[in-house]
Amino acid sequence: MRTLLIQHDHDGYPGALLAPIEAAGEVVRWETYTQPERPSLDSITAVVSLGGTAHPDQDDAQPWLAAELDLLEEALDTGVPILGVCLGGQLLARAAGGAIGKVEQPEVARFADVGLLREADDDLLLAGMPRPFFGFEWHWYGFQAPPGATLLARNESTQQAFRFQNRAWGLQFHIEVTAETLAEWADAAPDTIEEFGGRGRFDKAIETFIGQSTAAAQELAERFMVVAAVTCGEVPADVLATLEVRPDAIAEAAAAGAPPEVLAAMARLRAEQGN
Repeated sequence: MRTLLIQHDHDGYPGALLAPIEAAGEVVRWETYTQPERPSLDSITAVVSLGGTAHPDQDDAQPWLAAELDLLEEALDTGVPILGVCLGGQLLARAAGGAIGKVEQPEVARFADVGLLREADDDLLLAGMPRPFFGFEWHWYGFQAPPGATLLARNESTQQAFRFQNRAWGLQFHIEVTAETLAEWADAAPDTIEEFGGRGRFDKAIETFIGQSTAAAQELAERFMVVAAVTCGEVPADVLATLEVRPDAIAEAAAAGAPPEVLAAMARLRAEQGN
């Protein structure tokens, strides 16, 4: 398999997603901040579009944006599986006919419950995620799922995840982040960190939630690569049935050593959501 990895900023790393993607086959990189021209999709079997500081409607300011939209539209037309994260999810929504724009309640430099819906329970990618799941958020824009898509997550800020044509997924939250990435982002934006709660609170949130987040990222990436392998015919379609099994997230979190306050919050939210 050959996965096209789209990175929009020098520090917009694939992070926790990278190892499963590399394990599945060759990785081809498109760094839009140095190469505005889009690459070819010839022999590409999956596309992963990461986050970035650009907004999804800055066509005039970002010369690569129209090129990426064209690439995503071609991938949708030809059935190439796509995973879009934050900006990548917004661009996927736009390419598929969904709406994008500023949100009334931005989520900045914080972990938040992404609000997984019942539709995510048997989703090929999100079925394996803990309930509730606290994803890292840093966005002023959001998306509305494209017509015909299945909404998978939504919180008080905006829609957080959707599935389109059973082979394309858009996420608003930063599933890819690692503790090292977040520390680098905080060092680069101290005024923003201070405005939205301070560095002490930010570092405590990383300590509390990053283990759950990176484990979920690796699981999601592994599942996405299985979908890609089925789509390109490398493995039989019946393996998809194994992806629909949802583990007991609280039991797994406890076994992984999650703090008692996290386990209590997970149990409380599970009860509230009826899951």
